[in-house]
Amino acid sequence: AEGWAPIHAWRALGQLRAAEAAEPLTKLLNRIETDDDDYAIEDIPTALAMIGTPALAPLMTVVGDRDAPESVRSAAIRAIAGAVQTDDEHRAEIVHFLAEVLDRHEPERAVNAYLVSALVDLRAVEAASSMEAAFDTNVVALDLLGDWETVQVALGLLDKRITPKPSSWLRAEAVASGRLDSDDELAWPDVADDQGDAAKEAADKERRRKARKAEKSARKQQRAKKKKKRK
Repeated sequence: AEGWAPIHAWRALGQLRAAEAAEPLTKLLNRIETDDDDYAIEDIPTALAMIGTPALAPLMTVVGDRDAPESVRSAAIRAIAGAVQTDDEHRAEIVHFLAEVLDRHEPERAVNAYLVSALVDLRAVEAASSMEAAFDTNVVALDLLGDWETVQVALGLLDKRITPKPSSWLRAEAVASGRLDSDDELAWPDVADDQGDAAKEAADKERRRKARKAEKSARKQQRAKKKKKRK
């Protein structure tokens, strides 16, 4: 029971939209990296998203920190997107911030993929040029969301794909990056043509589920590598 107490506490703080908990919860994101805590990767970003506006400032600090672990930054990005969807009055500011970080073209391709994913969640058509430039520079992990064409369809900039969906090379990239076990099945992120609102919401939910699964798989690979090094 004691092991579940923190999880229940995180969820309760989110449900209460406890502004004073925003900064402490943001600091707890480090549990993702230090404690290999699978619950932290799910529940802390969700709680921060539910808190909304008060969580934005501490989360932005984490996202902008190049020295923070990829998994922590990625979780913070997910939380920011959720927080803006809870309180959308700061949407323009956050879209600008996420696009600015993406414009750095940092080598952490997974972080950049989460930035793109957040911008898609926020329907940030105004940040299309930043997203396109990141894909053109090959700094976005494609196994999380897909390529630039997939993103354009998700944003409504294209009615449908112009080229066929890649497959074998995408899978090879996912395995090489540690985001997919060699025996796992990889599904190209699917965006249906001419989606209605309900279909888009369902597709977004499925995409986020796949993103969390990919992130967990990457962390599993990283833990295995650390164990081998210790031996």
